[in-house]
Amino acid sequence: MLNRIAAVFLTLGFAYAAFQLTMNQSFVNPYPVVCDLVLDKIYLPNKEISQWHRQCMQRSQMVTPYTKKNLILRDINNTLSTLQVSHLEIYDAPEVRGIWKGEVKETGLSGEFVDSELVVFKVFPQSPAERLGFKKGDVIVTINGEQPSSWAMESEAGDYQVHRGNDEFTLKLHPGVVKRDENMQITKVSDKMALLEVPSFRAEFFKDEKIKPIADELKKYRSVVIDLRNNAGGNFVAGLRFLSMFICEPTLVGRLEKPKSNLGKAEMPDILNDEKQLEILEKSREVNLRTFRSPNCYTGSLKVLVDGRTSSVAEMVGQALKEYKGAPLRGAPSRGQLLVGVWYPMDELAPGVQISIPEALYISGKGHRIEGHGVQLDKVLYYNLPQMQAGIDSWVKSYQD
Repeated sequence: MLNRIAAVFLTLGFAYAAFQLTMNQSFVNPYPVVCDLVLDKIYLPNKEISQWHRQCMQRSQMVTPYTKKNLILRDINNTLSTLQVSHLEIYDAPEVRGIWKGEVKETGLSGEFVDSELVVFKVFPQSPAERLGFKKGDVIVTINGEQPSSWAMESEAGDYQVHRGNDEFTLKLHPGVVKRDENMQITKVSDKMALLEVPSFRAEFFKDEKIKPIADELKKYRSVVIDLRNNAGGNFVAGLRFLSMFICEPTLVGRLEKPKSNLGKAEMPDILNDEKQLEILEKSREVNLRTFRSPNCYTGSLKVLVDGRTSSVAEMVGQALKEYKGAPLRGAPSRGQLLVGVWYPMDELAPGVQISIPEALYISGKGHRIEGHGVQLDKVLYYNLPQMQAGIDSWVKSYQD
């Protein structure tokens, strides 16, 4: 009997050892892959990040075949954040879809604090929030009985206590997949002024058939307010095509510099394809960003709005409009994040996971470095609570006064 029990335990021991061996042989630690890839690709000189690389490799030794993937991803991002540069982050598959396809799981609400009140600035069409009846100007008092935040209202499920006019009520809101319409949109402000909202610089929104109707419509107005708030950027040529709607002659508005490259200079062609743009960057140390000839361009007065979420290519556009069209920039300091992030798959973590690594930096035509500084604001604005609650955008109104 004892011999049989011993045989069973011996068999289980061999099976466990075989399982352990299989796990160890099939496991690929993604941490050192990230450490080496960042060292090789990032625009910073190796001597500046050699110590970071050593610390990254030391951190990688804490990972085992049994460490959960989400914990590895979170820890790698914490390590990446110590370099304090933008466009350096690992994204899981849903985040990648949200960035590149505009599909995110969210409530459909967007807003900010105004005089200590969290006010809804926008309710996205066909979103859970719109279906529940949320309105622009609503004040979110609490979420699940807790003090709300602008980030929580975009994604958190639960009971939303809402203040609207003289009424106060609770709506139960659950996030869902929201397909945002990030096409440019024109709103008439007055007979002489229009608001041009530009939510994104993704390539798909700046094809010729998208741009021409907008350019034609703008000519009805003497003045245009270009709204770059909440615009996280996108494609460089999309940004150049947008600028060409207002800068009539080809103009060098900035350049991309890739310090680790020993190759020559190039000019960014009028090609929206992201891969083609990266090919040009890969073969060059410096890439000039020049607008394109546009005989149908707008020649009226321009004004620009930015905020703390205006980032990347949107910052390039705002700064160029200031430098070459004399357009005043108003709002809140932009994010100051304008590096060229190149995306790489991280299948070692999970399918669909990708890492963005900044390989080049942007310098404006007048020599302004946006990374770490943001655009050069002319005036800081503050939202007016009664106006926002009434559905009046006080920042747009500042350009009417």
